[in-house]
Amino acid sequence: MIESEVCILLPVLNEMDNIGRLIEGIRAALAGHEYVICVVDDGSRDGTLEFIRTAMQKPNHRIHLIQRKKTKRGSQRGSALFVAVTWALRETNCRFMVEMDGDLSHRPEELAEGLALLEAGTVDVAVASKYLPGSLVTNRPIGRLLVSRICNFAVRLLISNSLRDYSNGYRFYTRRAAECIADTHIVYASPIYLTEVMAIWISEGLRVAEFPTHYVGRNEGLSKLRMIDLAKASFAVFEVATRLHFRGFSRVERTTSSKLESTATS
Repeated sequence: MIESEVCILLPVLNEMDNIGRLIEGIRAALAGHEYVICVVDDGSRDGTLEFIRTAMQKPNHRIHLIQRKKTKRGSQRGSALFVAVTWALRETNCRFMVEMDGDLSHRPEELAEGLALLEAGTVDVAVASKYLPGSLVTNRPIGRLLVSRICNFAVRLLISNSLRDYSNGYRFYTRRAAECIADTHIVYASPIYLTEVMAIWISEGLRVAEFPTHYVGRNEGLSKLRMIDLAKASFAVFEVATRLHFRGFSRVERTTSSKLESTATS
């Protein structure tokens, strides 16, 4: 069992330009905390894996690597996070978990603020929100900003207007919140996982808070958005809303949480 207070859940794919600065940023922000970084790599080919393996040769590296091979088209960020959550529950005694992107869109300097909300004991989940007064979004094209706001507005109508930002994956949560994920049948491996998990937390009555963030866009042109992807996402959100408001979420035995196969290196 790995002794840690905080587990950083970090899905990556070809992040050689960012991973070093991100790991150093996390190290600086969590100085004085016991932590471990669970990196889930979906088949990087740009040197990211080699960098991580080299970093793991250093004393007190605090990194655990899970290697997967991407077999489906599109982002599999959701399934990567699910694998990381179940690993953290099984292999660490951490109190808190933090989801971050590997491209520096989420600033490590904000780790202390999110963790402070959990440590106060008044919330179970803290979300770094792009849509609160005081938040800042930079380096994101106006078209992508508009699509994000429109989609987020639609999700709020279908799920709950108690949360302003459903799409930002910079999230802080307690072990109890992580157990809610592991004990529920997760349908979506794509980024819709973020909405699905939030709906699960809402259904469980967990306390959710948001705090302002500085989100830094990374290579997010409109050309990367396909109409078929938006259509699939819309259908998925409707399906999640149906389970939240009518059918409920299916539970699974904790032992089946390992159904998403991975090979781990520590």
